[in-house]
Amino acid sequence: MRISKLQKLVYLVIGVVCLMLGVIGLVIPIIPGVLFLMVALYLLSRGSRRIKKFTEKSPRVLLMRQRIDQFGEINVADRVRLAGWMTMDAAVKSVQFLGNSMNRAGRLVGQRVSSF
Repeated sequence: MRISKLQKLVYLVIGVVCLMLGVIGLVIPIIPGVLFLMVALYLLSRGSRRIKKFTEKSPRVLLMRQRIDQFGEINVADRVRLAGWMTMDAAVKSVQFLGNSMNRAGRLVGQRVSSF
């Protein structure tokens, strides 16, 4: 399959954006950093021969890339269902994180108030 220069550019730009989001996601737990890093690696490997050669050397990355390529064979209804489950999972994890943060903040405030 031959990819045009415009498609390569689009893959590279979106790959770099996902890479930045992935790095930010490693610092901010609400954003799924590892997922964005995996998507960035896939997109960058589609746009760059060097990165593609690098990914072909790693068996884990090659397996991930093959699975993503097979994802195109999934019908639209299953894709929407999968995206919905991933969105609900992210929402639940975000609410859990916010709840834990509020509990910690409440304990800190309680400790400071009781020290007066």
